Amino acid sequence: MKTLAELLKVLLHKEVRGHVEIAVSGLAYHSEKVKPGDVFFCLPGARSHGKRYMAEAEAAGAVAIVTDLPEVETSVTLVRVPEIRMALALLSAHFYDYPSRELVLTGVTGTNGKTTVTHLIDALLASSGAVTGLIGTVRYHIGGVEYPSLATTPEANELQALLRRMRTAGVTHATMEVSSHALALQRTIGCDFDTVVLTNVTEDHLDFHKTFEHYLGSKIKLFSSLGSFPLKGGRPRRAVINGDDAHWDCFADQTPAEVLLYGLSPRCQIRASAVQVLREGVSFKLATPVGSTTVRLKMTGLFSVYNALAAIAVAYLEGLPLDRIQSVLEGISGIPGRFELVDAGQDYTVIVDYAHTPDGLTNVLRAVREFAPARVLTVFGCGGDRDRTKRPLMGEEAGKYSDYCVVTSDNPRTEEPGEIIAEILPGLLRTIGEGGFEVQPDRKDAIARALELAQADDIVVIAGKGHETTQIFSDHTISFDDRQIARELIQRREATDGDDTKGNLRGS
Repeated sequence: MKTLAELLKVLLHKEVRGHVEIAVSGLAYHSEKVKPGDVFFCLPGARSHGKRYMAEAEAAGAVAIVTDLPEVETSVTLVRVPEIRMALALLSAHFYDYPSRELVLTGVTGTNGKTTVTHLIDALLASSGAVTGLIGTVRYHIGGVEYPSLATTPEANELQALLRRMRTAGVTHATMEVSSHALALQRTIGCDFDTVVLTNVTEDHLDFHKTFEHYLGSKIKLFSSLGSFPLKGGRPRRAVINGDDAHWDCFADQTPAEVLLYGLSPRCQIRASAVQVLREGVSFKLATPVGSTTVRLKMTGLFSVYNALAAIAVAYLEGLPLDRIQSVLEGISGIPGRFELVDAGQDYTVIVDYAHTPDGLTNVLRAVREFAPARVLTVFGCGGDRDRTKRPLMGEEAGKYSDYCVVTSDNPRTEEPGEIIAEILPGLLRTIGEGGFEVQPDRKDAIARALELAQADDIVVIAGKGHETTQIFSDHTISFDDRQIARELIQRREATDGDDTKGNLRGS
């Protein structure tokens, strides 16, 4: 257990009022999670400031308050800092004794593909005998034990606590998704990365970042902060970058580490060619500095090739032999909610995917188009309280690559579903036209409608929520899993296969 005085040594700028020779048992930013002996950080939130909860934190036993606001009154020690989030990150890393220094830590950022790439890297590292840890959107795991995900990249104190738990449990290699929010909000300060990976960069999260330049700059932070000294415990630091991304050179220019490029372009050192996309999976010829082979994935789509190449690049840097890399990747059937097939014996294909950006939806639908024997029917919506500029773009891309669309709700949050849908429709009208879509705000009814319309060999794509198991409204949250809903509806439809009703719907 450290004292407040010891913790505060890591901060260059601070004003302290009160005793500092007091034991600190933990760090908290949520008043309901404060325990006796904790330091409480007054973080600014989307709807309120942490200052409002100081009294609750003190009542729960907080021994000190850290804030960036002037004129704060408190009965415990007060620490005023110019940058509250940086202070939380620095103190958290120090409080937990810098656990990332004891781990081989890989960070993966990008607009799309982070979850799949981290899962693939984790599987490859585990195959080498490493004890692995994973932090990401779908789940966390520590040495094989799974935990529910708090956030794609948790707040700094939770992140450092998680890394310390990993090390205590014997984890040697940790892989984590690093979101643009986390980078902008300084959550990863204090994380000592060995390798960082860029999947791709397209426009997203402008509700938070406001401009694409800020979004891009946030992601570049991960690469520019990759250690001013090139070695960590004798290991060189490396940056793995998608060499086909339009912004690859921005990232390469801003990192002090050596760069390894992957992609289809001749400039890439980890390169794929002769790509063949089928419903059952995708195959490609892989070229690396240590040899070539053919890889046959059970995951499909060109985006799966890029995801695999990113993971292969990390495995190559970790010294895994090519035959093991090939064997591990070919044995992976898929990642939850990422191009996940729902098969309940029907004569058409149902795919559930997390695609919730224009680029993500385009990638999925293009992949489907490459092997679709019949029509492509797409169910999708857009999340509320998120970037509104992408809504018509989502509609445009869905209409461009679909034969018919059912527009519905995603997670409306505090917005009215009808208003969100209204902002999607102009894009659909530009591409598929008025007769190419219908609106069904209830997501379950929308999925049911697409399945009713599906005929033999059609492909139904249910996009936007993927692995998620809830749907969020303004005043409540319900259990909702696209995969489970689709399976139940298919089974119900198959059970009534001989009904006249079904035949009429098929002919509609």
